[in-house]
Amino acid sequence: MLSPGSKERAQRVKKLAPAPGGPCEIIDWGDIMMKKILPFLCASALALSLTACAGTINNSTADTASNVTFTFTGSGVTAAGATDTGYEIDGTALTITSSGTYTVSGSCADGSIKVKKSTTGVTLVLDGLTLTSENTAAITCGKSSEVTILVSNGTENSLSDTEQNNDDNYPENENAENAVIKCKDGSTVTLCGDGELTITANGKNGIKSGATTDEDGEASLTIRDLTLNIDAPVNDAINAEQLLNVESGTLTIDAADDAIHCELVLNIGADGTDDPAIDITNCCEGLEGAELNVCSGDITINASDDCLNAANSDLTDYDFTMTISGGTIDAYTSGGDGFDSNGELTITGGTVIVWTDNTADNEPLDADGTITVSGGTVLAAGGSSGMGMNLEAAQPCVIYGSTGFGGMPGSTQSSLIAADADFTIEDADGNAVYSGTARCGANFILFSSADVVADSAYTLKAGDSSTEGTAQSGTVSTGMGMGGGFPGGGQKPDGEPPESFDGQMSNGEKSELPDGEVPKMPSGKRPTPPSGQGSPADGNAPAGDSTSDTTPTA
Repeated sequence: MLSPGSKERAQRVKKLAPAPGGPCEIIDWGDIMMKKILPFLCASALALSLTACAGTINNSTADTASNVTFTFTGSGVTAAGATDTGYEIDGTALTITSSGTYTVSGSCADGSIKVKKSTTGVTLVLDGLTLTSENTAAITCGKSSEVTILVSNGTENSLSDTEQNNDDNYPENENAENAVIKCKDGSTVTLCGDGELTITANGKNGIKSGATTDEDGEASLTIRDLTLNIDAPVNDAINAEQLLNVESGTLTIDAADDAIHCELVLNIGADGTDDPAIDITNCCEGLEGAELNVCSGDITINASDDCLNAANSDLTDYDFTMTISGGTIDAYTSGGDGFDSNGELTITGGTVIVWTDNTADNEPLDADGTITVSGGTVLAAGGSSGMGMNLEAAQPCVIYGSTGFGGMPGSTQSSLIAADADFTIEDADGNAVYSGTARCGANFILFSSADVVADSAYTLKAGDSSTEGTAQSGTVSTGMGMGGGFPGGGQKPDGEPPESFDGQMSNGEKSELPDGEVPKMPSGKRPTPPSGQGSPADGNAPAGDSTSDTTPTA
């Protein structure tokens, strides 16, 4: 499938931004086969990416002594400055044709800014700009362009479009770019500054970044420093096809579909920092990428599907990964998995609090491969008892769960914790190692921290009930009668010892236990996806208004 805005091409070629020291491989989607390896591109890809969140961050700055200052009005664009070259004005449409720093301000109900194809060294300074575009993007960065969009310190700016900026719904609109800010194939765009930018996406996406291709080169989108508010009632707030770095800043997002989506590599934060602050008030899926790395930040997610998802339905034979190495993630889903990886899920640091509402077939932590917890603080609670979870607890964890099948469809279970209940997890001496308030009812709870000691007893207390558990390390089995939430001799909430389970179903038939083998992800070739908008992995339509609007308290 050809991406919007790239219909003239007979072939699309995309390249994965490599991990440090890794290969760069090219996939020709015309033939769906490997064409070539371009190791000489690795250096440039690494310079663009913060893959696995390595390296340091330097705040973006720009010389705000502009070459030209533009003012938008309802009837046109006026220009003032040292030069009368490097730009074109056609009514309320402004096109930048050469490098330089350009300041834009004013207000216009139907205007646009475009950086021409292959134009590099451009800085757009938004200095109190209110701009709506009726049938195209408010800002378009052309193919192979290099653009810094800098939001001026202390200013408030707003960009929006209308429903006509969507060629799915308005195929006759040849100017539709399907985003308020459109960054085309091969463009390198940085969105930064100390001001505030509000994006209202009435057409489709808030921000859309394109692909890396042979013709157009490397593509990436980086967000840094600014206060960014995105309302996307139709589709995704931020959607990238290649590489997306959300380094710092304050982001508030309300989206009908994904809040922050990347077809390939999505990096949040960086080692040694506290940013970004991300508040996702409503979405279908929160953070999604084939390779999803969270290294720092203060992140709150309210989702109707998966809060974090390492997936791409267009990719096969791909090593999907989700890695949490720092930051604080407070996540709640009303109808999906908390963290869902189609490959490996690794938690090495940070604080992870995830609540999965009491839905039978959803889990707070879910992975096709191994779930590894080696550091940080993790509280994962929900309705399912980790059915089929392959857990490697390099850092000890304690697991609590109800009797039965841990949330299998048709099972009737009492919750360990009722919604909104205060609870504590205490060691054998009565010292609280964790305390919080339940976001929803839960009959499965996994807790791990540096304070948990293997083979030691820990008590979950909620109201008048208490549940005992013993901390475990190494390979831990959960669900389907393999411990099912009673590892280490846990007790039911009423204090009675757990009933024995011999693998029999209620009808007397024996259940088939998992063979304990961990699914192995294919290795080697790493294809890149066809273009187009991302969608929930299950293919369901977005359910943007189905999430709770309460703030997590745990």
